This record gives sequence, structure tokens and C-alpha cells, in this order.
Amino acid sequence: MDDPCNELICSRNESLFELENNIAINILSRLPVKSLMICKSVSKHWWRLISSPDFMRAQLTWSQENPGYVFYPYACSCHNEHFLTKIDGETVETLPGCNEHYFRNMICSFNGLICCINPRGFCHRTQRSLPQDIYICNPATREVLLLPQSRGSEGSPKIGVSFYPITNEFKVFRFFSLAGKSHKRKECEVYSSITGSWKGIGCVAHCPRNSKHICINGTVYWFIKSIKDGLSIVCILAVDMLENFSVISIPEEVTRCAFLVSFEGCLSLVAGNVFDKNRFDMWVLQDSKKSTWIRKCSDDMPISNIRGVKHVAVQKNEILFASMRHYFFYNMCSKTWREFNWVHDFRKRFSIPLTYTESLLHCKATDSLVLKPRTSPV
Repeated sequence: MDDPCNELICSRNESLFELENNIAINILSRLPVKSLMICKSVSKHWWRLISSPDFMRAQLTWSQENPGYVFYPYACSCHNEHFLTKIDGETVETLPGCNEHYFRNMICSFNGLICCINPRGFCHRTQRSLPQDIYICNPATREVLLLPQSRGSEGSPKIGVSFYPITNEFKVFRFFSLAGKSHKRKECEVYSSITGSWKGIGCVAHCPRNSKHICINGTVYWFIKSIKDGLSIVCILAVDMLENFSVISIPEEVTRCAFLVSFEGCLSLVAGNVFDKNRFDMWVLQDSKKSTWIRKCSDDMPISNIRGVKHVAVQKNEILFASMRHYFFYNMCSKTWREFNWVHDFRKRFSIPLTYTESLLHCKATDSLVLKPRTSPV
């Protein structure tokens, strides 16, 4: 008689424990990561709970419902301030752990991880670019991963990062011309967070225009520039997590003033209207194999010319247009504009906005070096 009673008591205790854990996850996952890092030191149980994959997924899910933007100074070596803003344009805090030099060149952000590149300079004697450092960072947890050095190259390599949302694996694609070679053929190599090392892919038919890219469902997209003038956009290069390369044509109406964005999980373009320089169009890709696009929306802009726009980002139903002096939000549902109200005077320092979601995800260091943040003097 005792055994069934004991089994029933144990079963009820396990159920209560699981219920308590679920309630704790539901409550704690809504806290900022900065607060969660403090909560981990409360007890071993909380440390295990907050460090568990289930909790990380719950926290990320909640955070994705409250996305924001991360701003940073563009081409400005005298200032290194980074501001995290909510979707409504309210500045809430300075990102913790963003006082390092490598944060000056953030190129992409996905699920709380940010990729930064730190060019070391240019050697005038050899007329070659010096090797660049590539970092994967989580500014919320202050974890930083420095990737191992890759091969030397002529000119500045083009970078793109593919994040796989299910396993949190990421790959860094690097396009370059091999140093010392006279043929100037473009090659590509890839870094995997699983192996912690670079692997050569070989010569490639297409090379990105620059390191500006977008990652959607594990596939990276870059613009490819025209061989004739080096300025016009002719198509889009796509590379997935399995390292399959493909090319997507763009609408005939899209030429130079275009930006790659993600809208509702689809590759999209925000570009100047071909007939009216004061209007913008947003195109959404319907079929990548047939390069079929539909025009999602089109409207007049509050600035005189879309050529003055330096960067575009999309969160939910809003498009953020960033120029040298103004930041405008366009609501696709209400078709209304509003200007971002700077709390600080950054009018003279243009900041590129990246979409940002706080998370507890790790940078997945393996054979690479994990940098510990410098502690500030008390």
C-alpha cells in the first residue's frame, strides 16, 4: 500500500515542480536580459532554469514580440555610444558592453547576436588591405567571439552572416580576391560556428556589392553591382546554410536607390520610384526561382529625394528611413509618417539603425577565442 502512495506523492511533487518552473519561466522570460543575468546569481536552481534551452527559447519568443533598433555612430572614431530604442522610437538605455572598438562597424544583427568587423587598415607599400577582425557579439550578455584569422586578400573582403534560427548555428561568408594573385578572381570561404574554423569554397561567379546584407530563414542576400558602371544594381546573390548559391533578378523598376529588408519572413526591397524621385516603393519576393515580385506599398516621402536615405530597416508594420539628419517611420497600415525624436543631439552624427532583439543566446565559441569584457574600475 505504501508504494502506490509514494508514487502518487512523487508524481504530484514532480507535477508541482514542473508547474512552478513553467510559471517562473513565464514571468522571468519577460525581464530584460540585464535583470536575468542578476537573477542567475540568486540560486543554483534559478541559474539552471535561466540557462536552460527552454528558458532561452521562451525569452527570445517574448523579446521578438518587443523588437527594437540598435543605433551606432557611422564613420566616427571620436564617439562610441550605442543606443537601443524601442519600436515606438523611445530611447531606453545604452547597450551594456558596447564600449569596445569593434562595435563601431556592426554590419548585421539577428536574435540578439551582432556581427562586427574591424578593418586593421591598408598597407600602402604592398597596396593591400590588412587582415580584418570579425566578431560575433551578444551585447546583452557581454559575450564576444573573435573569429580566427583567414587568408589575406586584395582590397576589402565582403562579409555576410547566415543565422540558422532553429539550432542557433551561424556561418560567416567571406568574399575576396586572394593576395598575390594576378588574375583577381573572386573566391569565397565560410566559417562555421560548429567547427570553429574556415573552409574554402573556391572561385565564385558572383561577388556581393558590399557587406550590406540581410539574413532570412538561414539564407543570406546581397546586391550584385553592374560590371559596366559598378553602381547599378542588377540582381541579388543568395547563399543558404548548405552553401548553395543562386541569383535572383530584381524588378525592372528598381535601379540604384534600393535596400534589402525582411518583411513577414520574406525578402523585400525598398527602393525609389522610377517615375517620381520623391516616392518610394516596397517590393516583396513571391517566388525566388521565377524572380516574381509584387509591389506591397508605395507613397510620397517627407524628404525631397530618396537618394538622401542612407539606410532602411523594417520592424513589424513600420519602415524606418534613416538619412544624414532625419529618421522617419512609415506605418504601412495607417500610411502615416512620424519623425523619430532624438533624446540626445545626434543630428551631426549619422547613426545606422539595425533591427535588434535581446536574447541569451551564446556566440558558440569552439576553437576560437572568447573575449571577456574589460571590467571598469570601481
